[in-house]
Amino acid sequence: MKKANTILIVVWTLLAGYLLTLESGSYSWWDAIWVLLLSTLAYGGLVTLSGLAKARACAGIVLVVISALIALTIFTGWPLGPMRFCGPEALKLGGAFPLLPPLLAFAFLTLAQKTAAQIFSTFERNGLAAITTGIFCFTVGNGLLFLCKTRLWWLWNPWGGGTAYFQVATAFVTLAIAGFFLARIYPEDTGLKLTRWSPEGIVLLFVNLLFLTVNVLFVAQRL
Repeated sequence: MKKANTILIVVWTLLAGYLLTLESGSYSWWDAIWVLLLSTLAYGGLVTLSGLAKARACAGIVLVVISALIALTIFTGWPLGPMRFCGPEALKLGGAFPLLPPLLAFAFLTLAQKTAAQIFSTFERNGLAAITTGIFCFTVGNGLLFLCKTRLWWLWNPWGGGTAYFQVATAFVTLAIAGFFLARIYPEDTGLKLTRWSPEGIVLLFVNLLFLTVNVLFVAQRL
């Protein structure tokens, strides 16, 4: 099932290639399905690893914390910076709260944790959490230009008008702190082997390559 979901994510993303340069919000149902597929893969990996009860608890904690950060940002502008969401109104709570960004952040963090555990299987919990945080923040950072300047799956624009560099730093520090402590709650995979194929790692690499490709193309167009 997980292998089929991985293939579906890759195929769905490739089929959406022609949409990447369109304006934000174009065919937003396509974006929602992509985020749901990615979060389903991440959640499915947790269920396979530790069972339904622990997976629910872990996913619930991550989603609640990320949602709280987003809610605080919506009402105060801090700590993640200005945020708006382009997507189906049906996926907003009361037409106001964006539901896809927490799911996407959960997917990024979960895939990052699995990838880190796969590569650094001998690391203890704090070391693994630090590596996970690095991969998570890199994925978010790698996606910022893509998410903010081209066609959007979701839009998180900490730059605001383009000059709030302190706000950018605050956002990343907040994500790093939250990511570190959230990464520590993930169950340990005692059966890890470096030779085992990891769908999560492949998908995370694929997503980062997508972000990087679009970023390069966008910068090339601006030069």
